[in-house]
Amino acid sequence: MTHEHEHETNHEDALAPAYVALDEAEVALADLEARCCKPERSPRMKALADTLADVRSGLGRVDDDHDAADQVYESLGDAGSQIGWLQVGCCAENRLPLYHTLLENLTLTQRTVKKATGGGH
Repeated sequence: MTHEHEHETNHEDALAPAYVALDEAEVALADLEARCCKPERSPRMKALADTLADVRSGLGRVDDDHDAADQVYESLGDAGSQIGWLQVGCCAENRLPLYHTLLENLTLTQRTVKKATGGGH
């Protein structure tokens, strides 16, 4: 194994928590969608799922191009806005922990990317 390949492997490992966090966010979103009593909110939840897919796709590019992290941050911000809109319009207090889980995992994803690309504190 060359030193360069070793660095790539370590970088991929550094992003592993971001992938786990996205998995957990997607599970929370699926649970939220299954428990939602307002079908008219479904298109917004679908849009959020698409945004989370954009984040995941962007993570795959961060390994080869640290500038791709900016797109990941933008998608994470979009997802946060979408979650906020859904939470404010939610009529069931017992679903609030799902929104918290979503936001917490997006934050973990952002921090992981910053750390992996040398942008963290």
